Amino acid sequence: MIFENNKGERAEAYQILSQFFLSPPDEEALIAIRQDFSLDSRETLDEITEDYEALFSSPQGRLQPIESLSSPTIETAGLIIDESYAVVPDHLSLELLFMSYLIENEKSDLEKKFLEQHLMNWVPDYCDEVTKQAKTLFYREIADIVKEFLAAEYEEYID
Repeated sequence: MIFENNKGERAEAYQILSQFFLSPPDEEALIAIRQDFSLDSRETLDEITEDYEALFSSPQGRLQPIESLSSPTIETAGLIIDESYAVVPDHLSLELLFMSYLIENEKSDLEKKFLEQHLMNWVPDYCDEVTKQAKTLFYREIADIVKEFLAAEYEEYID
């Protein structure tokens, strides 16, 4: 596993993974991502950005990372979403950040509930679809990392 099981590293892992679905990386981030995650991807930044736009961007993306129209669990946990964060409440990026928030604030009951009832309900299948449809190895590898991370989290903290 890439991340250790302590609270701070788990929270940071969710923060890092959330960025993959919010925007394509810049050149510096791409270099760091390839190194930190030992990716085999060698596509250019332009190819990765093009794939991001085709897959995840709104409104034209084929696989917009959105669970449903609303996610009341986020609001009831006391998290206030900054208005400058221009995504819907159930965007995958925000849901991953929400998990980080729950971990950091030791809301383990909500953390387990959200992981089980939300993330594990749709993200593994979503990542499988990203793997099928992504034109770049970069996003296929990212989808695998996210799926494997959530499966490990679920196994470790739910069972």
